[in-house]
Amino acid sequence: MDVEFVGGMQEFLEDRIIYSIARVLDEIVRETDIIESPQQTVFHTNKKPSISLAKYLERIQMYSYCSNECFILALIYIDRIQEKNQDVVINSFCVHRFMLACIILSIKYNDDDYYKNDYYARVGGITITELNKLEEELLIMLDYELYVSQKQYYFYKDKLMRYAEL
Repeated sequence: MDVEFVGGMQEFLEDRIIYSIARVLDEIVRETDIIESPQQTVFHTNKKPSISLAKYLERIQMYSYCSNECFILALIYIDRIQEKNQDVVINSFCVHRFMLACIILSIKYNDDDYYKNDYYARVGGITITELNKLEEELLIMLDYELYVSQKQYYFYKDKLMRYAEL
């Protein structure tokens, strides 16, 4: 196979990472929306956001200037939340806020440059007070464990890349 083609395909699939993440989370949300959430968290809202998750992630990517790695780390954090907090159901009433907070934490942990929370709050469409509370609660839910091994990161990335091919 042509090396240039393979490289171009790899780049194309990496550009599709956020859409793969949105599709994965949309599938999860479809299943969890039928379950009554036993615990309401600070992440839950009274009504579902009108913006699709894919468009929301596009917006965050456009204005945060973060790396694709941050989106993959955010998905790993979402999985960790589900593992550590069995009673928390991530559904369409909270998935946007969970992703916003997870992406921000991954940016702060992974990227060299990042903005202040008031900027990210505007990007996410929430107040600075709400964002600070989400970030604090997320750190507690994750037991402050933000480190992701290289092996785990590439496992998720490979799965997302394969999912992007579909």
